[in-house]
Order: sequence, then structure tokens, then C-alpha cells
Amino acid sequence: MKFISKLIVASIAGFALAACQAEDPNMAGVSGKTVISTGTAAIGGEFTLTDHTGDVLTEEALLGKPHLIYFGFAYCPDICPTSLQKMGAAQQLMGRAGDDIGYVLITVDPERDTVEQIAQYVTADPFPKGLRGFTGTVEQVEVVKAAYKVTSIKRAMDGGLVEPGSTDYTVDHSDIIYFMGADGKFVDFFSSRSTPQDIAVRVRQELMKSDK
Repeated sequence: MKFISKLIVASIAGFALAACQAEDPNMAGVSGKTVISTGTAAIGGEFTLTDHTGDVLTEEALLGKPHLIYFGFAYCPDICPTSLQKMGAAQQLMGRAGDDIGYVLITVDPERDTVEQIAQYVTADPFPKGLRGFTGTVEQVEVVKAAYKVTSIKRAMDGGLVEPGSTDYTVDHSDIIYFMGADGKFVDFFSSRSTPQDIAVRVRQELMKSDK
């Protein structure tokens, strides 16, 4: 069991950073085999962040029902909207069961993603209904990124280094949707190749298990 858990963590940590301008937009969301994991991976943990309403919350805010969690940012032109739209489509496919899941976006760009910016972004259609946005200080975001094995790198628009104080940049980051249980423990993850159908089926499987 411990070996499988380490393998899951290594698989997630090994994902290449996704450029926020997809090289081939037609490949976004192409169906692939969804990983069905077993064991409990060391993903998730303590954090303190501010949600899009201005409330300061900890990891306890995600307890009580399963959550789909994505790390991205509001200025992302391609990858983030695709993944969040995929979550929204999965929510629709699940029907009423989709209301039993929480949907969260955690920014990897806290310097630009203010509470006001995130509040506006999470209401975009067709993102999941009820999508919550979390931001915080750079230090707070680094803590939650480490807990979820997320990597991100700021990159100037010309591909060079980002000058101190500059806001003209993009952020390359892990493109993963995490599925966390009602107890806050890792259940599964979905990559850029997972489809809304993959997500909906896997979430329904977990909900059925919890109903037994």
C-alpha cells in the first residue's frame, strides 16, 4: 500500500509544467485512461488561505464533502479555462450528484489574483456552479502548493526572466485536477487527457461507495 501511494505522488510530481498557451489546443481534454488509485497518497494538508468572499479559511473548509480542486490563475489564457470548463461539464453530467461535490480553484499567482479578481473569475460560464476561489500571500500559496505537490514557475511573455515588480508574465504550472474525499484525504487525480465523462464516472463511483 505504501509503495502504491508513493507511486501516485511520484506520478503527480512528475507531470511537466503546462504552458498556459497550449501548443495544440485540439489536444486539450482528449480522452485517455483515467488513473484509478488505491491507498492514501501524501497529498493535501494544512493551509490558510482567503476565499473569493474575503473569508480566511483553513483546510477544514474542505471537510464534509468531496472536492475537485484545481491550481491555476485568473490571467491564464488557455489551460486553466479548459480544465475548469471540464469540471463544469462533469458537474452537469452528474446531475443532482454534482451538487454533492465542492469545486475549488487555488491560485498559483497570488501577486495578481486578488480577492476581487478571483471573485470575478470564478463566476465565469461554463465553470462549475458554486466554484470557490482561494488566494493568499505568496508564502501561504507556497504552503498549499507544497501540500498538493504542485509546481509553478513565472515566465516573462518573451520566455525570459521576470523582472522584479513586473506584472507582464504568465505562469507555467501543473495541470492536474485533484479529487479529495470528504475526510480531506486524496482519492484520485485527473490529467489534461481526462474527459468530463472520466471525471463524472470516477466521482460517482466514490459517491456510491460512501453511500453504502
